[in-house]
Amino acid sequence: MMFMERGAARGSLILILAALSTGCVLSGIILAPGADQVKFTSNPADVSGCSPVGNIPANAINLPDPRLAQNEAVGLDANIVFNTGYGGVAYHCTK
Repeated sequence: MMFMERGAARGSLILILAALSTGCVLSGIILAPGADQVKFTSNPADVSGCSPVGNIPANAINLPDPRLAQNEAVGLDANIVFNTGYGGVAYHCTK
């Protein structure tokens, strides 16, 4: 009987660790006002004529959940983020 309880506990622990490693913890990130309007691009033409307003760290832009990077960008008054592959450059575009 004790073996079954340990097995169930071990199974629960594995599920928790799997959830943490897949980014499920990030679901608690709440978007700042306007952050849902921030777009991402890797096409330089999309930001031509825009003003760079800051940088987005790689640890924010390379997550499976974009909300952290969107919050960072809106805090810089950006509406588009150019993904460099090593982070991002936040731009404000008027077009």
